[in-house]
Amino acid sequence: MSAARPSTLPAGRGAALPLRGTVEGFYGPPWSPGERRAHLEFSALVGLNTYVYAPKNDPYHRARWRDAYPADELRQLAALAERARSLDIRFVYAISPGLTMRFADDADHRALAAKVTGLWDAGIESFALFFDDVPTELSRPEERERWPGAGAAHGEACRRFVDDVLAPRGVREPLLVCPTDYAGTDDSAYRQQFAQAAPADVVVAWTGPDIVVGAITREDVDRAAASYRRPLVLWDNYPVNDYEPSRLFLGPLTGRATDLAGSALVGILANPMVQAVPSRIPLASVADWARDPGGYDPTASARRALVTVAGAGATHLEPLVRACSAWPPSAAQDPDLLQAMDDALAGSPAALDVLTTRLTELARGCAAAAEPEPLVTALRPWLLAGASGARAGLAAVRLLGSVTAGRSAITPTGTDPRIEALRAETRLALAEAESHHANLLRPVIPPFVREVLRRTAPAPAGVDARPYVLLVTGDRPTAGDQVVAELCERHGHRVRPVGTPSADDVDRAGAVVVTRGAGGDAIDAVARVGVPLLAWHGLVPLGLARDSAVLLLHDRVRIVAPDDPVAAGFDGHVPVYRGPGKLTVAEVGPEARVVARVTDEDRAVLFHYPAGVELADGSPAPARRIGVFLSVDGPAPWLVTPEGYALVAAAVDALLTRIPRQTGPAAVGSPVTRSGTPEGRSVPSGA
Repeated sequence: MSAARPSTLPAGRGAALPLRGTVEGFYGPPWSPGERRAHLEFSALVGLNTYVYAPKNDPYHRARWRDAYPADELRQLAALAERARSLDIRFVYAISPGLTMRFADDADHRALAAKVTGLWDAGIESFALFFDDVPTELSRPEERERWPGAGAAHGEACRRFVDDVLAPRGVREPLLVCPTDYAGTDDSAYRQQFAQAAPADVVVAWTGPDIVVGAITREDVDRAAASYRRPLVLWDNYPVNDYEPSRLFLGPLTGRATDLAGSALVGILANPMVQAVPSRIPLASVADWARDPGGYDPTASARRALVTVAGAGATHLEPLVRACSAWPPSAAQDPDLLQAMDDALAGSPAALDVLTTRLTELARGCAAAAEPEPLVTALRPWLLAGASGARAGLAAVRLLGSVTAGRSAITPTGTDPRIEALRAETRLALAEAESHHANLLRPVIPPFVREVLRRTAPAPAGVDARPYVLLVTGDRPTAGDQVVAELCERHGHRVRPVGTPSADDVDRAGAVVVTRGAGGDAIDAVARVGVPLLAWHGLVPLGLARDSAVLLLHDRVRIVAPDDPVAAGFDGHVPVYRGPGKLTVAEVGPEARVVARVTDEDRAVLFHYPAGVELADGSPAPARRIGVFLSVDGPAPWLVTPEGYALVAAAVDALLTRIPRQTGPAAVGSPVTRSGTPEGRSVPSGA
């Protein structure tokens, strides 16, 4: 147990939720036995009384639910259950058979009973049935003949489980069930069927009005309970980060109802992060809320949580925790820092002082953090990223302060050697900040730094009327945009980033790249452009795909056409991301030349259409069209591997092959800063 000292638990003003705990229910690497034991000890320290074992990537919990655990793993689970009992914590083993269970087959119900019998004999006495993230419709004819829908089949499976497995062993506690329809407040056919078939005392695990939520009201609880006709346990997908493992969520629980007296909510199970030790900081605030919803104070809870978990190291870690406190995940990271940056760009000297103070605190805290060792070790990637990002932000503040001193607005700087030296320093600091896969204020600091560089760039010497690569993106170029620009500039082409291109922009373009930041009007403006086009967004309106989606937690692709130049010389499975990321996949037309697909299915992730062939929408390709696997971050330096970079470079090469090389200044008119090939990347010969 790494907590430096016990927390001081505040006296509650209202009734505590009876069930207060966690569910290890995330996707990704499960916790180790040691991490689970330490988590149980932490739970006892802060007043959590339940732990549900349900890691998605434990095959014996889900994919291979019929199979008995190997002896060593069963002993570890039994020892964990015994340790929980010694701490007065209820250990619940959840089994998730819904992916493959044949609900109309008695043999599968016997297999479920046999699995639980083995666990019971090992000393595990509490169980749950989970049907989350499984097909919502029955697929087998015998099941469709027997039940009106999946809700009825799942409800009957629960009844049989209670009658045939739990009741004979004297288990009287209500069965915890996670239904397939586990989010939202509206009634549904699934919920009606489940309510009719399941035992009357089943407790339903519910994630709130959505899967990951910022707020849950008393009305949400009441409506959801009425739809299930059962009491609820809030499966709170906070602070879980399996869908975005480069981020940490370390702030206090916020947005949860406080007026719960008399409601049907009987408990909370918080789904922690993949990182076990850092999860303790936000989980301590879950314990505070669950113990006293009516008297919960998030700000006080956050202070108490950090001291409880970090002890003497809390002071150094506070700036990092503050930077990782945004919730829900869609919320702006550190809105106060964002506001100061906006004010600084608008010319406020006071805002520059605020930024200097905040970023200095972050840099010093991240560099000085040393204890407690298990927590700091787990936080190390974010501490390094935070220190680098803060240094880049401070360099940009110095540059901005030098340019705006005595002025009311930012102006181009010409060739002032001092300013150019500051710009060079800032570019180097930005490159270092963007080399980290860990996301610490990535949407906050690097965009500010890049905007400072753009605004302080020397004014162009003249207007170059030659065709350019039109980069259709958001209002401000991103790190991924910069990489694309550098690849185009390597061919001698200048780049023009725009949010919504004008007719003149489109007419003058020699090639077009459409990124994830492009809006619908911008995509429509370039859909029929008669020059080569590369895209990882808007694939359907651009005519490149009949359907498109973004897959989470993927880091590799499968090359299926190694002889194609866009394959960059690779074959087989290729890692394209430095960690689990988002892949754009497409259902392409029959004339598409597919170069790569998803590793575990047939959807395309890298493909192209030669000029004149039929696109996915049936129209002829006005010029070459290329679709790539990238998503919201594009080929950002922190994301792509050398192999991923090489594939993107090969796609850009294919895009620009037939465009006449420019011989003038490559970056005239471009606000994207040139900094060369991303650090650590190499491009295979011929890519």
